[in-house]
Amino acid sequence: MEKMSFSLLRTSGLSINNLFSLVKSSADISIPVQSYLGEMVNAALTKMMADNEKFGEQINKNQKSGLTDELIPLDKDRDDVQYEINRDITYHLKGSDTVKKTAAQTLKLFQTPYWNAPKLPLNTQTGVVYEMLGKYKSSPILMAAARELGIDAKYALLEVRNNAFDTKYKNRNDEAPDHQTSGSSLKPAVVDSYTTFCTAMEQAVNLAPNDQNIALFYKLDELRKKYHALGGNGKDTPPVDGGAK
Repeated sequence: MEKMSFSLLRTSGLSINNLFSLVKSSADISIPVQSYLGEMVNAALTKMMADNEKFGEQINKNQKSGLTDELIPLDKDRDDVQYEINRDITYHLKGSDTVKKTAAQTLKLFQTPYWNAPKLPLNTQTGVVYEMLGKYKSSPILMAAARELGIDAKYALLEVRNNAFDTKYKNRNDEAPDHQTSGSSLKPAVVDSYTTFCTAMEQAVNLAPNDQNIALFYKLDELRKKYHALGGNGKDTPPVDGGAK
């Protein structure tokens, strides 16, 4: 069997927001199959997730400190409406009305990956909310559940507020392209832990393959390909991440 290796990716060349998103997405698709990954991969996954959580907190703090007076209330507005949606779902989960409780369970299952979106770095939060709303609007079941709870208008409002923030944020950056969040002191640690995780995954699929870790390997590699152009200007570069290719 030919040795499996990840596609090239210059992880250290990614912006802080793109690096955070890559690692978060990698963790999100790994968690459901943790029981098939083995002790070494799981240890690397746990470390990677912990480092990325601290990384995201620092990015968010840095970005919010640089917001203009116009952006601060727009960010708070969209955070507030998502927190309201979360609170409404939680309230009905505890209620005695079985119809509403079932609707709340449907929405809670859907919302779980997006529950803490307001705590994400600003650019990441915008993209995550767009993704969430896209899935919501394409699902008659989710929209019906929201109507049952009387919160469909809040989903519509969240879209309005996310659009407003995104438009103002992009206009701000267009007007002042040099006004960008500087590099994070935690970036090297995240690059290192992501590299360790990828190296562990390569070893796992080559030395102890199973259907689950092989399927995950290919999903992780698709993510690497997606972010490759963002980190290396579309050109292959020598591995610089300490082992993972």
